Amino acid sequence: MHGKHLRFTINNCLSETVLNALARSTKFTKRSGKIPAHGFLNALLASENDQAHTSLPDLATGLRQAHNIEVSKEALHQKFTPEAVDFLENVLSNLLSHQLEDNVVAGVAVQFPCIKVKDSTKFSLPSNYNGAYEGYGNFSKQNGLLSLQYEYDLVSSNWLSIKMTSGLRNDQRDAAETIGDITTDGLHIRDLGYITPTYLKAVIEKQAFFLNRLPAMAGVFTQPKQPLDWKKIDQKIKKMHGNCLELDVMIYEKDMIPCRLILERVSSEEYQRRLQKADTIAKSKGVGISELHKIKLQYNLFITNVKAEALPTANVRKTYYLRWQFELIFKTWKSYYRINLVKKVKKERLECQLLARLLWILINWGLFSTLNRQVRTANAASGVRMICFFKRSVQFAASLKLVLLQRMAINRWLQYTYLPTIADCVCESPHKKQTHYQTLNFNHLP
Repeated sequence: MHGKHLRFTINNCLSETVLNALARSTKFTKRSGKIPAHGFLNALLASENDQAHTSLPDLATGLRQAHNIEVSKEALHQKFTPEAVDFLENVLSNLLSHQLEDNVVAGVAVQFPCIKVKDSTKFSLPSNYNGAYEGYGNFSKQNGLLSLQYEYDLVSSNWLSIKMTSGLRNDQRDAAETIGDITTDGLHIRDLGYITPTYLKAVIEKQAFFLNRLPAMAGVFTQPKQPLDWKKIDQKIKKMHGNCLELDVMIYEKDMIPCRLILERVSSEEYQRRLQKADTIAKSKGVGISELHKIKLQYNLFITNVKAEALPTANVRKTYYLRWQFELIFKTWKSYYRINLVKKVKKERLECQLLARLLWILINWGLFSTLNRQVRTANAASGVRMICFFKRSVQFAASLKLVLLQRMAINRWLQYTYLPTIADCVCESPHKKQTHYQTLNFNHLP
């Protein structure tokens, strides 16, 4: 199973024939040159260092070692062009599209054909590249800010999109510009930054589902022009034996979007932490904390248009917290692949090296996903620990590069390097807690 996936990736996404065809279609290659398209990509992929510590001589050395190509650093510098960026974007898109062909996880009893989690991460650049990656004025007028927008399907374990954009292109704008990506019957889980009336209405119109926290500025109404009485609701919950209440409400006064509102009381320790944070922010602005805000701080507030039969109240928080997997993804990108460490170089070189790093992550994610599918086929409530796997992937990176260059047999690499290395990565439930795989398999939810 593992060898089949890796062979498919090499033959259909990273072979010399496929790469040269993409290079010609993007006009990266116009005629035979000293640096072929597959050599250019492999030199970037084979780089052991992050972008901040990779020099042109380092890349030239990689070309010489991998392809016996002698090239000056000046000649290599000239290869970083807008066409080169287009070429690598197409390679990344090709690899993503092939991942999506294998999108069924056997044995997982979920209520939705897909659970799309979208998020973004930003990191600073040493230059704004003449406004291409402009940062906020209070961030730095000279430094740039790059945003990585991406979407991931928790059901298939596949990436759906990865895009580099300016840091000024915020999540709300992304939500408005990517409404066409909403999938009918799919569940869409996003951070608060994406949530607007336009986005929520689009989800409903496309007969899809959302699950999010309640935006702080969204008005809540029990009926038109009848705001929710938060004080009465707070008193009602305090008199209850449980700590959770669900209401059918409408949010946003002008748009009136119907949904379920789930209020879940937090611990006193968590409330004090939130109150202290809110007090610090309020003092920095020279204002106080309203009584209404203090009431809201006592609760986790979720909104969804999923019917209670498909997503019971007790499972709402567990399902929303599947977003935590993205926090782990951030950690792998920054801790193990150091994608946020960059230095000032030619804009196209920066973009090419970042795209190559994303490609490398995606290749390793394919290996993770394949292994994960195999484990979950045997036990739908089990899976592979993401952090553990990607920590191991750093250890086998050098030998994997030999496989991609077809200098090492795939079966030999699988037998002696890959499978023994990840044998201890199977996910086990923490004491009295569920893994996110058990949460995905709703049949295992209490």
